[in-house]
Amino acid sequence: MADAWIYGEDGLLMGDLTQALAELGFSPRRVSVNGSLLPGGDDGSAARRPALVIVGAGAGEPSPAPLVARLRDHEDLCEVPLLAALDPEHLDCAGALGEVQELLVRPFARGELEARVARARRQVNRVEEGDVVRTGSLELNVATYQVSIAGEPVSFTYMEYELLRFLVTHPGRAFSRESLLSAVWGYDYYGGARTVDVHVRRVRAKLGQEHAARIKTVRSVGYRFEL
Repeated sequence: MADAWIYGEDGLLMGDLTQALAELGFSPRRVSVNGSLLPGGDDGSAARRPALVIVGAGAGEPSPAPLVARLRDHEDLCEVPLLAALDPEHLDCAGALGEVQELLVRPFARGELEARVARARRQVNRVEEGDVVRTGSLELNVATYQVSIAGEPVSFTYMEYELLRFLVTHPGRAFSRESLLSAVWGYDYYGGARTVDVHVRRVRAKLGQEHAARIKTVRSVGYRFEL
C-alpha cells in the first residue's frame, strides 16, 4: 500500500483527508508542520518515501506557501506529487503555491480528491492517458507493470521495473545511488549502493543496445536517463 503524507494541524481537515485517502487505497500518515519534513518510524527508523504529499491549511492557520517551498526544495520529496487542500480563506494565497500540482478547496468530495490525485501523479510521473509511458520504441505500462520494446514484451523483476520506471519518468536528471535507494527501494531498505549498480546492469542487459545506452553513468554521482 502506497504511503500518503499529510502536513497540517486542522483536525477536521486532516480527518477528512485521512479517511478519503484510506478509501482510495493509500496508507495515510499525518505529519506535524512543526517537526521534521521526514517523519520517523515507530522504531526510530526513517519513513519510506511517500507516493503522495498533501499540505493542508485550515481556517485561521498561516499560509502554507513556505511549507510548500520547503517540500519542493527537499531532495527526497521534490519529485513526489504535491497537492494543497485549503480552507476558502486561503484562496488569496493560491498564486504563491505554483509548485503544487493540484489544489483542493474545502469542502471537497472524495471523487474530486481521487481525480486530482490521479492527475497530479500523471503530471509528476509524465504518464500519458492510458497509464503508458513511451520513449521511442520503449513502452512502460504503469498500470500492468509491463514493458515492451518495438511491441515485443520484455520481462523484468518488480524492482528492476521500479528502477526503470523511476529513471524513465525523470529523464535528464542525475540521481545519486543513495537517492535511488531511497526513491525506489524505500527509506527502510538497508542494502548498500551496490544494489543499485547490480540492478542497473540487469536492466541495461534486458533493454538491449538501443535503449541500454540511455541509462548514463554519471561519474562520482550515479545515473541519468536520456530521452
